[in-house]
Amino acid sequence: MNILFFGPNGSGKGTQGAILKDKYNTPHIESGAIFRDNIGKGTELGTKAKSYIDKGDLVPDEITIPMILDRLQQDDCKNGWLLDGFPRNKNQAIKLDEALK
Repeated sequence: MNILFFGPNGSGKGTQGAILKDKYNTPHIESGAIFRDNIGKGTELGTKAKSYIDKGDLVPDEITIPMILDRLQQDDCKNGWLLDGFPRNKNQAIKLDEALK
């Protein structure tokens, strides 16, 4: 089962995600956590993302989309996932849809 959570900051996406993660034993994937993980590991995309985050800017799609899609390819996502805060725009939604086909 794949679940997408949409909503503004503070709307409860993370809270609901944590509940469903435990109920369905599936990974709760948050874009912020993916950014922090890539930055911490010093990946090329993480380094690029950090430059935007440090300025308080949104990380552009050409960085965000590959990070998210890479995470969804990991073994723990084979039976489903909860995706929190992605997609944020039409382009991201299209790329996610294409990747899932």
